[in-house]
This record gives sequence, structure tokens and C-alpha cells, in this order.
Amino acid sequence: MLFHFFVTIILFSKSDVVPILGPSLAVAMVLAGPTDTTAFIMGFLWLELHLLTFEVCTPSVIIGLEEDRLSKPSRPIVAGRLSSAAAAKFYLFVGAFSLAWSVYHGLLLCSAIYILAIYCYNEGGMSRNWFLKSFLGSVGYVCYCWGTTVIFDHGNPLSNVSITAIAMSGLIHTTTGHAQDFRDRFGDAAIGRKTLPLLLPPRIARWSLALLMTTWTALLIRLWTPPHAASVLLGLLCLISGTKFIRNHSVEADRDSYWYYNMWLITAHLLPVFTRVAAWRVVSPTAFLL
Repeated sequence: MLFHFFVTIILFSKSDVVPILGPSLAVAMVLAGPTDTTAFIMGFLWLELHLLTFEVCTPSVIIGLEEDRLSKPSRPIVAGRLSSAAAAKFYLFVGAFSLAWSVYHGLLLCSAIYILAIYCYNEGGMSRNWFLKSFLGSVGYVCYCWGTTVIFDHGNPLSNVSITAIAMSGLIHTTTGHAQDFRDRFGDAAIGRKTLPLLLPPRIARWSLALLMTTWTALLIRLWTPPHAASVLLGLLCLISGTKFIRNHSVEADRDSYWYYNMWLITAHLLPVFTRVAAWRVVSPTAFLL
């Protein structure tokens, strides 16, 4: 029974390990600096609870059943592991636990903003609009990075560098987050969701994404001034992902292209570490630990 429960939780979050958990943890570890095991576990639990609150949200699950059957058939409800009624109870439990965990860590405002965004995304039906879908998704990313960073940093408020980095994360997702919609376009079409890959001609949608990624690559290199090796890696991942999106339009190819997009995204989120290292070298070896 316990094993079944844990597998069900894993199946809810499996598709979000690379696009959400990866970038969020990367940002938090870079901005907070070295942390201890207890803080890491607490921060990871906070992040996973908030992610589950969104993934298990019953209105989203019910509305998106047809989408999941087409795009993510391993999700617990469409796979027959969990009923809609059980999901509703689990959603209330996870949501309450998330709020309680946030109160404990002084992050109630962060969770309140996040839950409001979920409500607008699901019950408010705003996910059917291409811009609002990306914008509300970026709010979620900002909250993930915000809360996890604060916990990893033992409750210290966000620094100016952290605020800048998290704001950049939100803007990147707002402008390029529709990369995930290419692989999900048939599921989105099935529920009437209007995403850029469905609204724009294929070539324009794909070339514009590649152009946005290239622009962000140049801006982030200029902002964080990483070493040449890191700049080359970021540029190479941008080139691979953008080229693959443009050249092959099949769903399977889009999944592969999206994986490279996420590698680019994670690398982009690691760049602020070079600003911290530079400050550490100028001030003292202990400054990086504060």
C-alpha cells in the first residue's frame, strides 16, 4: 500500500523532474550557496509539496484528462491508479500541508501568490490563453525558486542578486516557456487550449522560439559574465535545441528538442554562481557561506 502511494506521487511529478525540479533546485543552490542536509531536505519537501498541489489539483486533472490520455498516459488518474474523488481529497491534504510548511518557514506570502496563480490557471480558465498560460507558469517558477532559495539559505531574505536571478527566471519562462507546448499540441487541441504552436504557422512558431532563446543567451552572458567555457556550453545547447525544434516537427522529436531546451534552461539558471564566486574572491573565503 505504501509502495503504491509513493509510486503514485512519483507518477504525478515524473514529467516535471527536468523542466521544473531541475531549474528550481539549480537556482536555489546557486543563490543560497552551500547548504546543509537538513535545509536541503526541507527545501526539497517544500518544492515537491507545491508542485504536487498543482499536479493533483482536481479541476486541472478533470479538465485535462483527455490531454493526459494523449500526452501523458502514465499520469495516475488516466492510468487507473487514483480516482477523481481520491484526487480531490489528496489535493486538499497536499494544499493544506503546503500552506502549513510555508507558515513554518515564513513563506506564507509566496504560497498565497502561488495558490492564487493555480486558481487563475485552472478554475479561472486562464491556461486556455497562450500568454496567460506562460505568464502564470512563470509565476509558478518564481515561487518555486523564491521559496526553495529562502529555505536553503536558512530563512535569510533574498539578496539583490537573488531577486535579479529569480526575476530573470520568470521572464525567461514567460517568453520561452511555450517550448513545452510543441510536444503537447495534440493534447492541448483536444481540450481547446490555444497555445502558440497551435495559433502560429509552424515555421514562425519554431523560428521565433529559436530567436528568443538566442536573445536570452546573449543577454544572460552579458549579465552574469560567465567564463568562456560556460558561455560556449550555453550557446551550444541553445543552438542544438533551436535547430532541432526547427528541423523536425514530429511529437517524438519535439520531446527530444524540449529535453535540450531544459538543459539550456538549467545551464542558464546556473550562471549567477559566477557572480557569487567573483564576490567571494573579492571579499573573503567566508563571504560565500553567509
